[in-house]
Amino acid sequence: MNRDIYGILTRLFPAARKARLGDHDELLESGVLDSVGVLDLVAELETTFKITVSDDDLIPDNFRSIASLTAFVQAKLAAVARASS
Repeated sequence: MNRDIYGILTRLFPAARKARLGDHDELLESGVLDSVGVLDLVAELETTFKITVSDDDLIPDNFRSIASLTAFVQAKLAAVARASS
């Protein structure tokens, strides 16, 4: 899933293409993501992974790095799976 999220980031944000991001590189502090970028990313994550991101989910820890985004999306997917069963 890290690769999927990396692909989304590099497709949406030119700074991500230039940064050669690792899984734990800071997205917010490095300027790859800003507040508008977070909203664009949320829309893409919701579409790609069929998840819902609430306002309460919009905290820096969830968007800090590719690793934290992956953990966040995996938790959302697990919640969807639990709700469906």
